[in-house]
Amino acid sequence: MSSEDEIWNRACDPDGPFTHPGDDALAAVLLCHGMAMNGGLLHAVQGLEEDQRERAVAGFRLLGLDDAARAVEAVAQGAARLAANDSAAEERLEVEAGRRYGEALPQWDETIERAFRAHLQRHPEAYAPLES
Repeated sequence: MSSEDEIWNRACDPDGPFTHPGDDALAAVLLCHGMAMNGGLLHAVQGLEEDQRERAVAGFRLLGLDDAARAVEAVAQGAARLAANDSAAEERLEVEAGRRYGEALPQWDETIERAFRAHLQRHPEAYAPLES
């Protein structure tokens, strides 16, 4: 297994003790993205705690995925404005969220993986050393 794969796998534990900004960013992005893959971006935004969502936005930005960060922020703002029991508005937001997220991450996992690998190459100090 490559060191990149080991770092990626380490970040898949959302409760991991991340002491380096790259690890924390990757973990937050993967948590948000996993929820979005399972139920859509609106589901992810509504299911994440505020601090988790903020860390995901910061993580997307750290990895250079600014469009994904903006999509999460816009959907969070839209979700906050939803009136209770307005299923039509929620459905419109869900469709818009899916469109924006799909445009931001056209190849979903692969887009995030490429961004992570490029960031790791440029900033290896942002990630905790691997244990021997």
